[in-house]
Amino acid sequence: MEKNRFFTIIALIGAMAWTGCMKEEPAPVEEPEAVDSVWAVTLQAVKEDTPQTKGLAIEGEEATTTVLKSIWKADEPVKVYLGTTCIGTLTATPDGTDAHKATLSGTVTTSSLVAGTSTLTLLTPRESWDYTGQVGTLLEAANSIEKMYHYTAATGIRVTAVDTEHSTITTENATFANQQSIYRLSFRYKKSEESKTPITAKSVTISAANGHLVQSQAVDGSSLVEGPVSVTLATASANPFFVALKNGDETHAENLTFTVVDADGITYRGSKTIPAEYKPSGTFVSAKNASLTERLQLALSATEVDSAL
Repeated sequence: MEKNRFFTIIALIGAMAWTGCMKEEPAPVEEPEAVDSVWAVTLQAVKEDTPQTKGLAIEGEEATTTVLKSIWKADEPVKVYLGTTCIGTLTATPDGTDAHKATLSGTVTTSSLVAGTSTLTLLTPRESWDYTGQVGTLLEAANSIEKMYHYTAATGIRVTAVDTEHSTITTENATFANQQSIYRLSFRYKKSEESKTPITAKSVTISAANGHLVQSQAVDGSSLVEGPVSVTLATASANPFFVALKNGDETHAENLTFTVVDADGITYRGSKTIPAEYKPSGTFVSAKNASLTERLQLALSATEVDSAL
């Protein structure tokens, strides 16, 4: 019996010694979540009068101008993206002697900026990149091309310094490129070479034979939706109006088909070939008095019919 007790004591001592030699696993340490910070940004930007840049100031009258000039407007908003996330808005202060140049300033909110590595994308005039809902107006109005549909972008703008003490960041200067073309349109119904009648257009739907007119997209080109683009005028008119078109195919000649509805609800249709050299973004294309050769003879009636023939 004493012998058994002796072995039991020895076993207990051995177990205690073994336990003392075992290393305790450290408790997992939770990493603190990154907290977004607000950073002040000021940078220099430029738009040039070339086919690759924005231009929405005109020389002369809208119906006859051959020039769209590239300038900044006071307080023009510029959206700032890190990847596909909008992290802030800058506003433009045009140079007092040259409105092709501007200072962009504002704030961004993020936790992920690394000097020398992070790059930003800058986009005007708004966050939603969408060409639907156009009304044919070029300048000034709240829903004009200038305010809503004339997108310009500066990509790959590198963050050169991050000052945590003063909560500021420094970037490279930015050059903005035009992301679509502007078309000036008006139409005639062509019955023959001797008979061409102006169409008082209320709306037009434009489709491309190659099928790559952009309706909407994300800032990096993803979430792309392609298809016809429509314009509905506030008041039917035979005068020229404007539409912003982004074509995903800038290489080949394009056959655009126009389906026009006039003030009386009569539909006209016709096509026009756009040469390849006029397709790149930034081009101003004037197609006044484009001839449409098809006419739907019966206008749509506004009278409701609820009896069967």
